[in-house]
Amino acid sequence: MAAHAGSLQAESGMTSNGHAPVELAAATAKAAAAERFAGAIVSAFDVCEQVGAPLTQAQKVALIEATLLEFDGLEAQLNSLIAIGELLRGSNGTADMQ
Repeated sequence: MAAHAGSLQAESGMTSNGHAPVELAAATAKAAAAERFAGAIVSAFDVCEQVGAPLTQAQKVALIEATLLEFDGLEAQLNSLIAIGELLRGSNGTADMQ
């Protein structure tokens, strides 16, 4: 439920901390990355089947769990990188006033 509320905030451009463009960019990048991760997992399953070494259900679950653990925290990392980039460029308005 909380994830849904966050996505609604991102869609409307409103956030509680005032960083809507940064969070929207990070959420968009996270969604694009999730699509690519999902495609890569499906491709990996297909390749294993094509070469005659299909994965068991337990192996598929382990691969998905490992991928999700790698993926966890991506949005926060992207937010941080975007914020640092904006600070370095002075886009927060303080560098332009000096």
